[in-house]
Amino acid sequence: MRKFVTYVTNGEYSIGCTGQTVYLFDKNNIELAKFRDLKYAYYAVFSPNGNMFAVRSNEGRLAIYDLAERRLMLKFRYAKGKDGEQPQDANACFSPDGERFYIIVYRADLCSSLLIYRTSDFSLEKRLFDDGNMVLDYIEYDAETEKYYLLGFFRNTPHGDNSYFVGRLDGDFLADIVYISESEYEFYQQYKDFEATGFTSWPAFAIPYDIDNFKDYKHTLAKLWSYYYNN
Repeated sequence: MRKFVTYVTNGEYSIGCTGQTVYLFDKNNIELAKFRDLKYAYYAVFSPNGNMFAVRSNEGRLAIYDLAERRLMLKFRYAKGKDGEQPQDANACFSPDGERFYIIVYRADLCSSLLIYRTSDFSLEKRLFDDGNMVLDYIEYDAETEKYYLLGFFRNTPHGDNSYFVGRLDGDFLADIVYISESEYEFYQQYKDFEATGFTSWPAFAIPYDIDNFKDYKHTLAKLWSYYYNN
């Protein structure tokens, strides 16, 4: 089998990313299609309704594919390069109804914004946190609470250190913030990076955990947030 940087599945289909090529497989691991529309493309995510998937490149580009027709629907640059805007090693996710797509972009001031696209045409609906002083690493939807959770940290705090947090997205605002230690932040950042690859590519910078034990338990931002919020 080919060596993939990322290999993720939704049970019906699987996607393998090598960086230069994206492979689509059926549930029996039979190759259905391969695409070479992006360079440095290492991250892929399925829509919950199973009708499309998105692939993000390290060049700030997104490619959206139709699963049923096995074709490229559109490709565009979400990180414009304007005023230093660029992609970062952060994730993206679809809304549970598949009608919105959330992706994090890194600004020239070394902080982050959250972009929200309508999946009907992938027009940009909103940019959140443009004036914020936070770096966002991960956004995750939790079906049980029906909320989005964000992992990140604030820069330039009064005492000069980064303040690491998990918070809930409430409309256009980050709400109910709980603060975590730097070591917890690093653990979840590394776990989520590893999880996003389908537990395929161990992060090169990771603290040496036992990989099998590391992925046996489902670590979610909702559970982390709930632990601190309720204690």
